[in-house]
Amino acid sequence: MTTLIALGNIGEFVGALGVVISLVYLARQMIQNTTSVRAASFNSMVQNSIRLLEHSFRDSEFADFLHRAQSDPDSLSASERVRWDAYMTAVYRHFGNLVYQYRVGALDQQMWDSYERTLEEHLRTPSWAAWFEENKHVFSSSLVEQVERAVGKIRAEEGRRLRRAPVPA
Repeated sequence: MTTLIALGNIGEFVGALGVVISLVYLARQMIQNTTSVRAASFNSMVQNSIRLLEHSFRDSEFADFLHRAQSDPDSLSASERVRWDAYMTAVYRHFGNLVYQYRVGALDQQMWDSYERTLEEHLRTPSWAAWFEENKHVFSSSLVEQVERAVGKIRAEEGRRLRRAPVPA
């Protein structure tokens, strides 16, 4: 009888050890999968950025259109306005995705800082900020908040620059 109890105790111990080993293995697999998912997600974000930029450097007609649209969107024809709206929607959807990816931890701080600076640079072009202001109702509240912070930062910088500018005599 004592041998049977001892064997039962050994069986319980081996079973518990098996559960612990299985949990450690599962945890390692989850960490590896999370890393893989983050890498794939990051690659997808970079590919989307490249696709948005590609038209500008591959197609001189599009580059000319984009320059005109950014400089004076009111001068665009009806079909060019549709093109401008579609392009801006795609760009801001991309930034909305980046905001989301950062918020859920799929985009690390260093990459987020880079994309955040890129968004701010675009928003320094008045037509970009004006377009977003007119269309912000179709974007996520997270993106709206991010753009409003960036625009506020830009305005504060411009205000400081104006206050430091020498007054003509």
